Amino acid sequence: MIDPTRAAAWALLCEHTKTQPLRRHALAVEATMRALARRAGVGVHEAELWGVVGMLHDFDYERFPTEADHVWRGMEILRARGWPEPVVRAVGAHALYTGIARETPMEKAIIAADELTGFVGACALVRPSRSVHDLPPESVVKKMKDKAFARSVDREYIRRGAEEVGIPLLELVALVIAAQRPIAERLGIGGVPAPDLADEPVPPEPPAG
Repeated sequence: MIDPTRAAAWALLCEHTKTQPLRRHALAVEATMRALARRAGVGVHEAELWGVVGMLHDFDYERFPTEADHVWRGMEILRARGWPEPVVRAVGAHALYTGIARETPMEKAIIAADELTGFVGACALVRPSRSVHDLPPESVVKKMKDKAFARSVDREYIRRGAEEVGIPLLELVALVIAAQRPIAERLGIGGVPAPDLADEPVPPEPPAG
């Protein structure tokens, strides 16, 4: 069985994902998952798994973008390479169409983290500052009502995620924003040009604060 470290997850992500937006999304969701793990009070080892799930949840999407393949192919790859079953299940559970029951806190957290993290990033990019640093949570919740804005983001996923982790939506939005701020420049939502992730072995871990 593979040791499910952050470095191993980054190597697998980079093997299958070459585009910068998807790599940045992986880092953003990882940061949110780590923040949710801290809020849930899980141990250090389990919190690492939460971060790994965030990083890997879409690792197969660039090669297999359809519902017929996405997540299913990723789960096959993870199992074939000896990744722990809790990681495999959580990666699969992040897509509602799989029908995989979300039973553990980690499986519920990835639903809360995925779409909302992407939506927060979109909200930051339309601000004059193009930054998450001055993004109020209330602005994100208001933008959710605008169906023309970031229409590819499924609002039902966002609402379902908040319900499953038992966090009020506004509070969850604030958590996601706070998780993105320490790595905002790396994600391209810090108001400055983002660095290229192509040649970086493992980006720095999001701060624990």
